[in-house]
Amino acid sequence: MTLRSRITDRFPILFAMREAVGIGLGAIRAYKMRASLTILGVVMGIMTVTGMSSIVAGLNASMAKQIESLGSSVLMIRPFQPGENVPEEEWRKRKGLSEVEVEAIAALPLIRAAAPMELAGVDNIKYGNQRVKDATTISTTPEYETVHDAFVERGRFLIPADVERGAQVAVIGTDVVDTLFPNVDPIDKEITLDGRRFRVVGVMERKGKFLFQSRDNIILLPRGAFQKRNERFHFLIADVKPISPAVLKQAEDQIRETLRRKRKLRFLEKDNFGVVSQDTLTDLYSQITGGIYMVMIAISSIGLLVGGVGVMNIMLVSVTERTREIGVRKALGAKKRDIRWQFLTEAMTLTGTGGILGILIGAIVAYLVNAFSPFPARMQPAWVLIAFFTSVLVGLFFGLWPAVKAAQLDPIEALRYE
Repeated sequence: MTLRSRITDRFPILFAMREAVGIGLGAIRAYKMRASLTILGVVMGIMTVTGMSSIVAGLNASMAKQIESLGSSVLMIRPFQPGENVPEEEWRKRKGLSEVEVEAIAALPLIRAAAPMELAGVDNIKYGNQRVKDATTISTTPEYETVHDAFVERGRFLIPADVERGAQVAVIGTDVVDTLFPNVDPIDKEITLDGRRFRVVGVMERKGKFLFQSRDNIILLPRGAFQKRNERFHFLIADVKPISPAVLKQAEDQIRETLRRKRKLRFLEKDNFGVVSQDTLTDLYSQITGGIYMVMIAISSIGLLVGGVGVMNIMLVSVTERTREIGVRKALGAKKRDIRWQFLTEAMTLTGTGGILGILIGAIVAYLVNAFSPFPARMQPAWVLIAFFTSVLVGLFFGLWPAVKAAQLDPIEALRYE
């Protein structure tokens, strides 16, 4: 007895599956156009799942890296919570931090450093004939360096004496250097901010982007050195670093309690400020990507439904075309479950093939997006497996009725069918 015969005798189900898969692949080869149109919906649905999940996973990884680049365990104190939608009147009423509040926060036992910040309203930044556009100008203190783990690459950072004297000095980012000082050492050169001269004392290390906006197109000034504020964001804010990541939540509670007490808020009054952690930003972003996943599932479900109906239709046609074959198989001893399994396996072969094609096309889309667009993309093995098994399950579900119909055919009538 040959090895194949022994395997067939011992595992008849495996042999039947192999035979049915072969018949399904043979049908695809024999009727290429019909099979292609049948599985097109499955291909589109699986391609959507694979491609979109890759893009969302890439964005998630990029966002996590960007949030981490803000500095480890940073708490951001703002007039508003992220995503808080308030009317214009409420926007005007909300106030920033006061000097007293910042000092009270910095004095808390769980706080290592607190960096107050103001956005300066600078319109014209230049050095000689060179101008820089859309640079973020911030008035702050030396604590900014500690809070954000933002260190100078050349020169020095701001020092307490700069803040005390309101010194006309500036620390600039690498994008500003590239624009204003191509092939020139910027240290001790003077730039003008709306006509006022500031001496460059330091250049920051390159930090990359956050929310697709450069963090290197920045100018840091000592607090008090530039009095003109941004017209829209004219309030004092602060970023805070606790003494340890382990006490982040306790530090947040201390800050919230201190500000409520300073602002004399009653027990039932809601906070008129926001304390934002990196986890808050991550959770907010997860909610956004969760919505994207829901849209992705809805779109792919439509494609899979269309593909499933097509598979059901083609399998019903196949049952009609192979009625005599079914009669012969039953006459030779095939049971109802054998016929059912044969047609179910053929249906799953069709949709599984469509799933594999969809995964390959989705992978190509993800590669092209990652290579030629600003959006990162990363293939997710878990989603690839989910997509493939979903395509097979579509064949199982929509192939059930044709399989049952084939199994219930009367062998005598089937043999007479022409």
